[in-house]
Amino acid sequence: MAGRQTVKVIGPSYSLGDRKSAVQRSVNMYMRQVEGLGEDKMVVLDSAPGLSLLVDMGADFRGSYNTDSRWFAVFGQTLYEMAEDGTYTNRGTLATSGGFVCMKSGRDQLVIVDGTNGYVFNLNTNAFGQITDLDWRGSNWVDELDGYFIFADPGTDQFYLSAIDDASSLDALDFSSADASPDNIVTFRVRHRELHLFGTRSCEIWINSGDPDFPFVRYNSTPIDVGIVGNRAACIAADALVWVGQTDRGRGYVYMMVGHQPQRISTQAVEEALAGSTDLSECSLWSYHVTGNEFIGINAPGVDTTWVYDFSVGQWHERGEWVSGAWQALRSDQITFVNGSHYAMAGTKVYRMSTTYYDLAGDVLMRERTWPHLVAPSLEPVAYRGLELACTTGGPTAGNITLECSNDGGFTWGAPLQRSLGAIGRWMHRVRWLLLGAARDRVFRLRCSDAVALTIHQGTVDA
Repeated sequence: MAGRQTVKVIGPSYSLGDRKSAVQRSVNMYMRQVEGLGEDKMVVLDSAPGLSLLVDMGADFRGSYNTDSRWFAVFGQTLYEMAEDGTYTNRGTLATSGGFVCMKSGRDQLVIVDGTNGYVFNLNTNAFGQITDLDWRGSNWVDELDGYFIFADPGTDQFYLSAIDDASSLDALDFSSADASPDNIVTFRVRHRELHLFGTRSCEIWINSGDPDFPFVRYNSTPIDVGIVGNRAACIAADALVWVGQTDRGRGYVYMMVGHQPQRISTQAVEEALAGSTDLSECSLWSYHVTGNEFIGINAPGVDTTWVYDFSVGQWHERGEWVSGAWQALRSDQITFVNGSHYAMAGTKVYRMSTTYYDLAGDVLMRERTWPHLVAPSLEPVAYRGLELACTTGGPTAGNITLECSNDGGFTWGAPLQRSLGAIGRWMHRVRWLLLGAARDRVFRLRCSDAVALTIHQGTVDA
């Protein structure tokens, strides 16, 4: 390693317990492809979006849903219709005040389930009521296919259907069992007009055959011997079904359904993180997309960051909040897209989310990039005469970035060395550090906590 060299400053999060094997991290920064042919930089690191407080609802968030033209959310016992300016209208009262609720709309109805109870909101008349049909069995999830609302009897392998376009009308004979494997239904999702019924150790696919007695039949495909860890551990994004799976041999892999077969998309770094969860069955997934990138995020109890998969590059990064010198998972519990804007819900609050916000509703949006190991092929110490970072500079607000050096492969770090990101309008300001000592296994870590735009393009070292 001699002279000026470009180093791998652009990359994903892939840090293992064995830090000497892998140590790189991208927290609140994601890889974005530069698609224009002929550009010098093919991939850059962009900042994750920030948050702006829209409204505090005063009760715990339980679920959100956009019917394409109307946005609904449940806080505490109340179903609200939300407006983009933060105002809201009370649309009904639930029998429960805590726990996740699932919502799904059909032609004229919005259906809500909380596990024990089901509710119907008429999108034409705004009438709200509880499902009182004697054949209601409860359900932790609801989905819709060809006009049928689909429910699963909790703690069993049975699912059941409503009448077409009417979730309040049920028939005791309109049920079947996902019994190809001896496990109960945990949750289900509809994708491509196929019903995926997830158990603890298996998944069955059912389709609408048109049979007048009971319309759904098991699809004649290879059995899927991968189950799911929990009710909220699946998500559909980028036209794909993704879930946190488990089998009779273990759990904690993240899968994407390719055709009718599960394909592992998690890395060892993601799986090590999920293995540290205090209750993986309570993990939840959210999704959204911005120009060029579509994401799925995984929040798992006890995991100190939110792990995020980016479909555009097939790589993982992390998102989190920097609190008292340590990472915490990102506060977003669910993200809903409404009329061109993204809204994140957490606790009692609703936030507007945007890449033009550079803090988390007044809290620090810390951006971190830890580089991979820099080791000479000879394993001899290397003297680092300097480092230069190509990144966003001269923005409308002045800011700083820090560099920390580790000489033991990322176990301990030196004092942060701060540099300016340039005065306002200094677009070509050079961000450099000189005389950085010598090390046999050097790791550099960049951090920016100021509320400024930050895109990292490239890094070079003089050694």
